[in-house]
Amino acid sequence: MLKLEKITKELRKEIIRISYIKKAHHIGSELSCIDILVILYFSIMNIKPSIKNKRFRDFFLLSKGHAALALYVVLCKKGFFSKEFLDQEFLVDGGILGGHPDYNPSLGIEFSSGSLGHGLSVGAGIALAKKRDNIPGNVYVLLGDGECNEGMIWEAIMFGSSFKLNNLTAIIDYNNLQGLGKSNKIINLEPLDKKFKSFGWDAIKVDGHNFNELKKALTKKNINKPKIIIAKTVKGMGISSMQNKLSSHYQTINSELQFEKFLKELK
Repeated sequence: MLKLEKITKELRKEIIRISYIKKAHHIGSELSCIDILVILYFSIMNIKPSIKNKRFRDFFLLSKGHAALALYVVLCKKGFFSKEFLDQEFLVDGGILGGHPDYNPSLGIEFSSGSLGHGLSVGAGIALAKKRDNIPGNVYVLLGDGECNEGMIWEAIMFGSSFKLNNLTAIIDYNNLQGLGKSNKIINLEPLDKKFKSFGWDAIKVDGHNFNELKKALTKKNINKPKIIIAKTVKGMGISSMQNKLSSHYQTINSELQFEKFLKELK
């Protein structure tokens, strides 16, 4: 797992660097889920730019689209585009890489997200199509915990179990903070694992920053059920002044002194 840890450290610094240059929001959300994205792209999923027949590979959908920069730095590291392209196109007028992702499969972006709650339904549809056409490959969807307040999520959960979509895995970035407060104070999700199990899913709780736990959960085989991984994470992970802080959802890095301090902390 040392390789994954090295990649994550590098990409956390990239998130801070680009967020400082672009005065971008949602840093806390991106630092929360970057470990999950790294293990998916560099250890689990069959996704890379060189795959020609894209039907016969895995799919990833970022349903919590406000964490777009975390996805972009991973796709850049994976070779879908260069650092220069990321710097030029992210968060600029007319740019290709927006504050929320726009569908662009040539860049590795499978789904336009930002309006929360839709990703799991789209992922379930792709998974069903793969099963009916007997096409290999799995579908992975990253959700936010606050996003699970959306009714459409639960419709997709019922759909997934009804059609026995064992090629569908959802991961919840469970940092217990959403845009306006603590997730369980706004709408209590607990007991979340029991709720998913009652809907016919295999539910696994893990430390979302522990690669060993994530890998064991992600590679567990299911015969006739979709899988949900409830990944307990820390919003703003790696930056002490952001960790578990609601303010990190909207915070920007406004001074060079603050930027240098954050980089030093990540080292």
